[in-house]
Amino acid sequence: MKYLSIDAGGTFIKYAWLDEKANILSQGKKPTPRTTKEDFLAVIKEIWGHESDEKGGICLSLPGTINTKTGFVHQGGSLTYHHQLNIKKYYEDELHTQVEVENDARCAALAEMTSGHMQGIQNGIVLTFGTGVGGGIILNGEIYKGHHLIAGEVSVIYSKDPKQYQSKGLFGAIGSIYNLVDKIAKAKNSETHDGKEVFNWIGAGDKMSQQIFKDYCDEVVLELHNIQCLLDPERICIGGGISENPLFIAGLQRASDEFYQRFPIAFPHAEIVKCQYCNDANMLGAYYHYKKTTMKV
Repeated sequence: MKYLSIDAGGTFIKYAWLDEKANILSQGKKPTPRTTKEDFLAVIKEIWGHESDEKGGICLSLPGTINTKTGFVHQGGSLTYHHQLNIKKYYEDELHTQVEVENDARCAALAEMTSGHMQGIQNGIVLTFGTGVGGGIILNGEIYKGHHLIAGEVSVIYSKDPKQYQSKGLFGAIGSIYNLVDKIAKAKNSETHDGKEVFNWIGAGDKMSQQIFKDYCDEVVLELHNIQCLLDPERICIGGGISENPLFIAGLQRASDEFYQRFPIAFPHAEIVKCQYCNDANMLGAYYHYKKTTMKV
């Protein structure tokens, strides 16, 4: 029996076929449609239809505010066409198979606490960096969702005065890897959107790129401190495709060390580590959520 796990972000739909033991058998990615839910459905149908072996169901990791019990998406995040849609019913009706859905950052947290770098951690947070920033909170050994299902929605925390910066003052914009890459590229009069190329500049010692990256890390760590004050996590796990680059993790760790060295009092703070599963965490977590949900039925 194979299961299709989908991680849909603002740029790509990443997908993987997994077996019963959560082993990834094959995987790939396709551009995320920015138009309609019908176009999104067409991509999922194409992926689903390519596999002829016995299939168990579809595990969805999506941005937004999601009621996992009903499958209703209250707010679709970067995929606005999922706004106010019962996505579970919609895809089950169209694909004639069981579908389970969870918020993407909570999927990452579930993957890491089940078999990754959050195993045994009672209080922690998984932050995924990509087009925006997602957060999955672990409190007392459980995924914490909050009363309105928005716990962990760190992208919409204002890090700067909204009257002056509007949406550019949101942590999701400040921590966006897309925006970081764009800022460095423009500073170097380059049209690249390739994060690997930009981090090659940083690693090669390009002063301009390094300074912009340092400023970025300082701003991110300021928000990590605010999270520390609110939740007091033991560990902060960094995910998303960028977490596979050791320069990114090292930059955040160094900025955190410098921040607390300057802090006026001794202040306890979380260790910063990369996710074990990096870019696969959301897909794996979606599968774990699917199995956890179907076992209750």
